[in-house]
Amino acid sequence: MKIWFVNPGEPLPIDNNQRLFRTGKIAQRLKLKHEIIWFSSKFDHFKKEFRDQDQCESDGIKYYFIKSIGYKNNLSIRRVLDHIIISVNLFIKAFTLKKPDIVISSYPPIETSFLIMIYCKLRKIKFICDVRDLWPYTFPHLFKNKFKKFLCKIVIFPWVITAKIIFKHSQLTTISDGFLDWLVKYSKNTNVEKFYLSYEKKQTLKTKKFKDLEIKDDDFIISFVGNFSEIKFNFNFILDSSSEIYNLSKNIKFVFCGDFKNLDLRNKDLFKNIFFYDWIDRDELRELLNISNVGLAPYNDLWDFNLSIPNKISEYLSYELPLLTSLKGDTENLINQYNCGISYSSNDKNKFIQIIKNLYFDKEMYAKIKKGAIEASSKFYDDEVLRDMEKNILN
Repeated sequence: MKIWFVNPGEPLPIDNNQRLFRTGKIAQRLKLKHEIIWFSSKFDHFKKEFRDQDQCESDGIKYYFIKSIGYKNNLSIRRVLDHIIISVNLFIKAFTLKKPDIVISSYPPIETSFLIMIYCKLRKIKFICDVRDLWPYTFPHLFKNKFKKFLCKIVIFPWVITAKIIFKHSQLTTISDGFLDWLVKYSKNTNVEKFYLSYEKKQTLKTKKFKDLEIKDDDFIISFVGNFSEIKFNFNFILDSSSEIYNLSKNIKFVFCGDFKNLDLRNKDLFKNIFFYDWIDRDELRELLNISNVGLAPYNDLWDFNLSIPNKISEYLSYELPLLTSLKGDTENLINQYNCGISYSSNDKNKFIQIIKNLYFDKEMYAKIKKGAIEASSKFYDDEVLRDMEKNILN
């Protein structure tokens, strides 16, 4: 079968030593038996630079890099324009190619999903929309002021209508029970399947990246890797608690890796127990997950986050790491089901510090949630999740 993937934002299998997300993993699996084409953007979302080719073929997958204008800021009008331009160029490009049997589009971006859905309807092609995020419905929830919330709803109205059309007229897949229930209720479309965001099974690997940590047997590592977005995460709360946690024990160490431009780190030398690293590659991430004791997910208390089980949760659990998170909803239900972590409130600094203290000093308690993380891990392994996704795609 000829299968198209439409995802302009994820790292590609041809990108040097980058961890693959959902599209990359399922494409790698399906390429063994099927002809795979991946439509990506000529603009690299992570590096914020343009690729130097329009198309290529590597290791059984053909890639088309659709022209766009690029952007510097993830939250910007230019990024919206970039997605509109990609979607139009993709729509035009699709008609120049041989008709596929199946098209799978990641949502968001909403614009590419909408126009490629139209293409599939016109040419009577099976179309699957993989809903990873409830954009743009999340935006009004960012505002407490009623007037600002109202203005936001007006601004996003065209995208809301577009999204509803996609949800109502597509075969849908999504990442959590919360998303599934919302999609069914909102769109009245019952053709929805849930597949957790998955991750590889635990791999032991050593690099030289974290040698300055000087890890000892009784060190306790709490780690986070990602984009330190103020909209998504509350790190100031953790930074404010760091000195008191350091006083509990010098062996409790936080390791933060990623893009820190949204954090005020002018006084980062004062954080004696927090180690900051830039973006790390796939092998360095594997090493970090292996040396860590707890995976940190300090999400803000937002409607869509609490309906989701984000990628970080599957990363941590696949490496059998107990969770330390402020997420409620589906993730908290998962924690309660398996006793695989602890939920905290980012409004209670003293309780957070007490949780850290208990995790480090109460060995019996930590052993119990470690056991729970091991039991929960199999729900998020690539092999199991991707096998079920493959059946759904090909049926």
